[in-house]
Amino acid sequence: MPNTVDSNDETVAAAFEAQLTEHGPAILQQMNEAYEDSLLLVGRVLGGVPSATAARAIDVDASGLSLGLATPDGEHRVRVEFAEPVVDVTRIGTSTMALVVRARAQSGETGETSAERQIRLMSTVRTFLTSVVAVRDVHPHLRQITFGGGDLTTFVPLGPDTFLYVLLPPVGRTELTIDAGFTWEAWAEMPEAERPVGAYYTLRAWRPDVGELDMLFVLHEPAGPASAWAARAQPGDPVALWGPREAFEPPADASRFLLVADETGLPALASILDWLPATASAVVVAECDRADEHQPLPDRANVDVHWLHRDGRPAGTVPELVLDAVAALDLDPEGSYAWGGGESRAMTGVRKLLRRSRGWPRERVSLVAYWRHPDSPMADPEE
Repeated sequence: MPNTVDSNDETVAAAFEAQLTEHGPAILQQMNEAYEDSLLLVGRVLGGVPSATAARAIDVDASGLSLGLATPDGEHRVRVEFAEPVVDVTRIGTSTMALVVRARAQSGETGETSAERQIRLMSTVRTFLTSVVAVRDVHPHLRQITFGGGDLTTFVPLGPDTFLYVLLPPVGRTELTIDAGFTWEAWAEMPEAERPVGAYYTLRAWRPDVGELDMLFVLHEPAGPASAWAARAQPGDPVALWGPREAFEPPADASRFLLVADETGLPALASILDWLPATASAVVVAECDRADEHQPLPDRANVDVHWLHRDGRPAGTVPELVLDAVAALDLDPEGSYAWGGGESRAMTGVRKLLRRSRGWPRERVSLVAYWRHPDSPMADPEE
């Protein structure tokens, strides 16, 4: 029996290391892009460097995080241990959030970092059980799916870029394996074969009078689980929608907008244009494959649209298209706000351009990585 236990432990450890090799860089990148201020709190308090002014996650393993901290007198590297080792990479995020909570309690300081705000908002997120009621092909690579009925009778959208996680039956199954009490903590404990699959999608239209909402799904190859499901979706198919959430939060004085998206972010971009005040102006940088695949955008005054075409090159392989287009713009951060949704490498490039090269304040930039091409190299976590 001891040998069996040891063998099982070794199998679990090997599986975790394989997961970490595949997903670790993306996890670090997400931490650094979304929770820089939260990592700083952890580094100052739990890392024992109260003079730190900036922080980066540079390594993660089953037991904890390694942070690079900038201080007036130089760079420091500290190690912060999780409350207990994790055995699945899906638990790294939860364990990191727990570090932020512990750092806040230990510090005695007031305030709210980005991760703490996320924790507060996540406590209000629901799971809506519903089903497909209609399917319409916008063009060969874009499908509109309408969901209706079930729990959607109590759904209330948020801002113009309201998005939800579409939870689907596990691959090869037709029925959901979760109920309205779904949580990501419970998902991490489920056997892999029972876990629902899915992805985030933006609400394009909501009709409260009939309890229906529309989402646009990009059909692509190679297809992920959500895209493959969307390609064969039929009325009656069961789904769960986890949300709603939003990332579009312009400062009160914002009157000029930079909106950047590829096919996956264009539904949200269109919703933002619907919302845009009549007195505001916007520059749109929109990427797709060809001119005949332009997604319909609202026709608004004071909106300058720049369409970028990959011309047959796979999505996610030419991030310089978007980056070069934004770099060519003369943008003043004063009174402006930049929002974007698209492939990770392109969004990271635009964020770095605006924040580091152009000096845009953090609160005026929200570039969201909607997806990552599997062949795209990860950003260096120490950049």
